[in-house]
Amino acid sequence: MTTDTDRTESRGTRRARIALLVGFVALTTAVIAAHRSPARSYELSIYEATPLLFWGGVGVAALIGVVIAVRGPASRRVGQGATLLAGASALSVAALPILRGYYFYGKGDPLSHLGWARMFEVGVLHPAGMRYPAIHTISVQLSSVTGLELRLTMMLTVAVFFLVFLLFVPLCVAAIADTRSAIAVGAVSALLLMPINNLGTHAVAYPTTQAIMFAPVVLYLAMGYASDRGDHRRLVGNVTGVGLLLALSTTAVVLLHPQQAVNLLGAFVLIATLQYLYRRLGRNHPIATHRRLYAQTGLFGLVFLLWSARLERVYEAVAAIASGLLSASQPGGAVASRASSLTLLGGSLEEMFVKLFGVSLVYAVLAAVLAVAVLAGGVGRIDDDGTAYLEYLILTGVPAAGFFVVFLLANAQTQYFRYHGFLMAIVTILGAVALTVGIDRLSDVRGRSVLSVALAVAFVAFLVLQAVAFHPSPYIYQPNSQVTEAEVDGYTTALEHRNESTAFAGIRSGPRRFIDLHYGTTTPAAERISWRRYVVPQGHFRNGTVESAFDDPTYVPVTEADVERETVLYEGFRYNEAGFEQLEQEAEIDRVQANDQFELYLVDPNASVGG
Repeated sequence: MTTDTDRTESRGTRRARIALLVGFVALTTAVIAAHRSPARSYELSIYEATPLLFWGGVGVAALIGVVIAVRGPASRRVGQGATLLAGASALSVAALPILRGYYFYGKGDPLSHLGWARMFEVGVLHPAGMRYPAIHTISVQLSSVTGLELRLTMMLTVAVFFLVFLLFVPLCVAAIADTRSAIAVGAVSALLLMPINNLGTHAVAYPTTQAIMFAPVVLYLAMGYASDRGDHRRLVGNVTGVGLLLALSTTAVVLLHPQQAVNLLGAFVLIATLQYLYRRLGRNHPIATHRRLYAQTGLFGLVFLLWSARLERVYEAVAAIASGLLSASQPGGAVASRASSLTLLGGSLEEMFVKLFGVSLVYAVLAAVLAVAVLAGGVGRIDDDGTAYLEYLILTGVPAAGFFVVFLLANAQTQYFRYHGFLMAIVTILGAVALTVGIDRLSDVRGRSVLSVALAVAFVAFLVLQAVAFHPSPYIYQPNSQVTEAEVDGYTTALEHRNESTAFAGIRSGPRRFIDLHYGTTTPAAERISWRRYVVPQGHFRNGTVESAFDDPTYVPVTEADVERETVLYEGFRYNEAGFEQLEQEAEIDRVQANDQFELYLVDPNASVGG
């Protein structure tokens, strides 16, 4: 009987290994296909422009990896291989702009961050001179070591932080639920990358996102520190290895983004308070015996104050939030504005919610059920330390939830979605723990294999839903964040050869980000430019009367991305096709510079028809 069982398991392991081989071959083929199909110009949708062979290969690899990992293979190495395959599949989607040879990925803030990094590189700005210098410094150092261009190393830095998230979420889950499926379920849950919502967090060089991706590192070390008495791992005095790593990680979060560091600092304060109360009340609970977080909390707070208190921008942000709370503005006004725009484009807020937050809602429900169970007295199949860690995680979400409400009431644009992103990092861990407990309870149920397959299929469906909304695209009514070399070259030439008395005005947004990229964000040259945010009035543009929109000569740069975004994605909602055509026809408008993806027009309202 035992022999028959062993043979069955051996055959199952052999089939799993063959399937994994097929999966890795499919993934390799997909990556090669994407790399051999580099972007030649601006692509409105990275999904549509990427070869179908990539999506087919990644789909096969992810399906195989997830199914084998979730079903719980007999061989530990097979399980690790399945987790690696699924993780590599998700990471390839996240790193698709790199695979496709994008010149740079991330319009808006990322261009400014690249400008800051260039200032670091040439020594114009010291890292201590800005609020969140971590990703810029990492990118510069990586460029120095590898010899790669800074724009590429900044994109690689973003991918590395995604990898960190994919590694440490399952470690956190395994620290809480010491079961066979913990790592696999945690890893697959991490692959969903739910903190990315494309409203307040983005898959680009965006310090808020990178800080959130790093948060599981801090949480994992905090769990280890709490249960580590340090009896055999002391370095100096009472300092232990895990304690030193925790202190370094909290410092790193402050340098990544102080706003997200506040979430974790608030969590540390609450956890330390909980530890104090358990000790004070003499409760028979693991938290009462855990290593106290007092010193780490104090050090975290000191670093945060020393770094942030000197920055004027911090006080400005606090004042802006206070003003927003005292004003009579409608909470969530930015969302309401987008909802009306979506309606005009044929979409709806409900549709966008499902696309962006449908999977997140499922995990939020799982996390809420788990939290209620913990607060009600504990969760079966999780030991005392694991239950204590769950209490810590629940407390970790409290400050971010509070800030979400405050920023929502203050109508702080879409900044409250940054806190949503942080909360989803916590929800990812809690939801994965809930699923792990559920799978463990079903281990003795007949038909478990059928249930595990159903769960694997559900995970694959979740991955698809998350993947198609991961990068901005027409699917979520957003343009691709691609920045082409021709676009950068066009702006560089225009800025270098401009008449200094002539301002620029952009389509939908001014040339501010390309000024940041070219001159640096805080250089005297950049700060002397008063027209950084000038835009072409949409009413004049739609009516073909751009020449009457300005009192003085004005440069109007138009990129291929502008035309694709406004005429194809937004169907002329603000800037129509006729307006772009009119730029070539008006006597007061001259095209003074052009390449295949960039055109610069000089609008001179004083020009005569015969001149």
